Amino acid sequence: MAQKQQALATTARDVPSHRFTNLYSLLHWDYWIRCAAEAVLARPGSSTAGVDGQTRQAFRARFEEHIASLVADLKRRTYQPTPVRRVYIPKPNGKRRPLGIATLRDRIVQEALRAILDPIFESDFRPHSYGFRKGRCTMDAIAVMMPLFNTSSKHYYVIEGDIKGYFDAVQHRKLVSLLKRRIADKDLIALIWRFLKAGVMEDGLFARSEAGVPQGAGLTPPTTWQTYCGTSR
Repeated sequence: MAQKQQALATTARDVPSHRFTNLYSLLHWDYWIRCAAEAVLARPGSSTAGVDGQTRQAFRARFEEHIASLVADLKRRTYQPTPVRRVYIPKPNGKRRPLGIATLRDRIVQEALRAILDPIFESDFRPHSYGFRKGRCTMDAIAVMMPLFNTSSKHYYVIEGDIKGYFDAVQHRKLVSLLKRRIADKDLIALIWRFLKAGVMEDGLFARSEAGVPQGAGLTPPTTWQTYCGTSR
């Protein structure tokens, strides 16, 4: 798996205009899905069930059956993501942040997708981009800025900006168009589209996903940030 990821990263770095094909076949590679499953089940959050109510313990009890089912569904291209379960966590300002808890099956497929996309898009990011990236966190940005604050360089201000409700307002078609700059595999794009449109369940009611991405899922930044840096943003 690491060898294949390195090959993807090398191609992405050496050929900035390259659009990747034949990526979907990795998703129904038994080893790839097993690695994704073990990564998901090792996380503390995997003890929380999605809309299907399935716990980590129940999934592990029928692990081989679940893996075989995932591989078969992905290979047939019939995998259909389920809606995320909406929960809320408190924010320091007194408001609540909405999270979308996906089923373990969906989290595993998302992790398998992330393992494909990560090495490709990491190669495109700028060196001083730190948010939500593998092996990078807030302290890395601070370490770069601190030497600039002295009497010789004369940098005196830090400007903080935030986009209100950014993750709730992500435009699906725009997001997919950006992915297509690097990804030419139609099956992979189609699966990502189905995840974007899977919808939300809250208090037993279903809501369509017209825009936005659920925070807390394996393919959304807050999860990635916590996984790599061991802390929340």
